[in-house]
Amino acid sequence: MTGLFSRLRPVGGWLARPLESWRTALRVRRLLVSASICLLPLSMANPLQAACTGTDLRRTASPELLREVHDELARTPYAKGLSWIATKDERRLHIIGTMHLNDPRHDALVAHMTPAIEHADAVLLEVNREDKARLNRALAETPSMVFITDGPTLIDRLPQEDWQHIAAQASAAGIPPFMAAKMRPWFLSLSLSVPQCARTIKDVTDGLDAKLMQVAEAADVPTLSLEDPLRLFQKLDAAPLEEQVEELRSYIAMMGVGPDDFYTMVESYFDGEVQEYTLLQLKQFLAAEGEIPVAERQAQLDELLETLLYQRNRDWIPVIEATEGAQLVIAIGAAHLPGDQGVLALLEAEGYQIERAPL
Repeated sequence: MTGLFSRLRPVGGWLARPLESWRTALRVRRLLVSASICLLPLSMANPLQAACTGTDLRRTASPELLREVHDELARTPYAKGLSWIATKDERRLHIIGTMHLNDPRHDALVAHMTPAIEHADAVLLEVNREDKARLNRALAETPSMVFITDGPTLIDRLPQEDWQHIAAQASAAGIPPFMAAKMRPWFLSLSLSVPQCARTIKDVTDGLDAKLMQVAEAADVPTLSLEDPLRLFQKLDAAPLEEQVEELRSYIAMMGVGPDDFYTMVESYFDGEVQEYTLLQLKQFLAAEGEIPVAERQAQLDELLETLLYQRNRDWIPVIEATEGAQLVIAIGAAHLPGDQGVLALLEAEGYQIERAPL
């Protein structure tokens, strides 16, 4: 997935939460997108680096904050790495954390995974080609899921000052304002979370998962989905339009997040340090000054992560276990791997032995 709306809850809800909630949601969204989402710079520039540059925030954070992050990393299971092997009895799973954006640095990961894919009984991804096509057909047949098809557009649903701000952000992201005005708020915020620099990349959505799927198809290895993407989209659009509009007004306040977050996210992925960047961003959120008590911020954060990461992780384990075959490849966003609620720890709880596969 490539970015999710600030709220992202199927039921209940935050109504026009203060700025801190929305900034956190944006950061988590970006992690899921690219690590979902999400390297030390190579000596030779490549298109993604050339298009999206910035400062690596891991190099500029305060020593105190970095100590906190590294202390927690030391307590986090499977905190570093992209490639893992899980074995149980005769079963062997080769698990790779993916990023859903195109980058030449994926070539080394594709070469690393190709032998495992060619000998696999199946490759499991978040969404395979058939289900993605089915999602696209559903969206084409039901444009009201992503566009406002009845009643006023956002131009008339928002105060003029708010709309002008959004229109400027849409233009900066390469989205014509007239088109942005017709987007449902959750879909507009998703679109705005991808910076303009990334949009200039050739075949931008041809990320590692797509490349690995191509390898599997060439080897005639079945590719299977871990979840139904249409159901996820339905959850994102579950809130009434009026509520989404109110949330979009809150989203305006944090639209000024610069390119450094995106740059750091991508660099941390290729460095195998997705969890380091995640913790850095979330600790900054919890430490920031504001009217919301830290305990309430933590509760908001826990709820968001539960919806976007942990519940999906738990849902995937029975799918993996029910898939036939002794040799499987599992390619999922890298943010789903670390932690005691990550996919690796959940597999360990099912009796798998986990080891890191060197790249």
